[in-house]
Amino acid sequence: MLTEIKTLLYASDTRPGSRPAFRMAVQEAIKHQAKIVYLHVLEPVSDETHDMMRDYLPSDVQGMHLDQIHEAQRQKIAKRISDFLAEELDSNLLPCEPEILVKLGRPDKGILKACESTGADMIVMGDRISHSFSRFFLGSTAQSVIQHSQVPVLIVPLQPDSKKR
Repeated sequence: MLTEIKTLLYASDTRPGSRPAFRMAVQEAIKHQAKIVYLHVLEPVSDETHDMMRDYLPSDVQGMHLDQIHEAQRQKIAKRISDFLAEELDSNLLPCEPEILVKLGRPDKGILKACESTGADMIVMGDRISHSFSRFFLGSTAQSVIQHSQVPVLIVPLQPDSKKR
C-alpha cells in the first residue's frame, strides 16, 4: 500500500539559503494536497547564560522573554512564508495555510517530537553542504532524524552560508 501524505513537517533553520528546502516542501504539499507544518527549533541557551538569567531575572520575566522570542520567530516565519507564496506561486495552490511551530530544544529531538505530535506523514528538511566531499555525509541533525524517524524523510541539499533566502 502506498503511503498517504496528509501532513508534511517542514523543519527549517530559517537561515538564508533555506528556500530550496521549503520549495520542495510546498511542491510535495501541492502534489499530495497535504497540510504543511513549518517547524523551527530554537536551541537552548548555554548553561552559563541560563544560570545568569535565573540569578538575575525573576521567573515571570524569564517566561515573558522566552514568549517574546517565540513570537518574534513566528512573525519572521510568517513573513518568509508570505514572501515565498507571493514570489513563487501564481496563486495559493496549498490546500491550507501552513501551521507555524516554534519549539525550544535540540533540533533533532524537536523535529522527531513535532512529527509525532502533529501526526506528520513525511519530514522535509535541508542539509547544508560545506564542500563536495561532504555530500557523502549528512549533518548530525539530518543524520539523527533519518535514523530515528518512523516516517519518510526528504533531505534537500543547501549551500552553506548563502546570501539567498
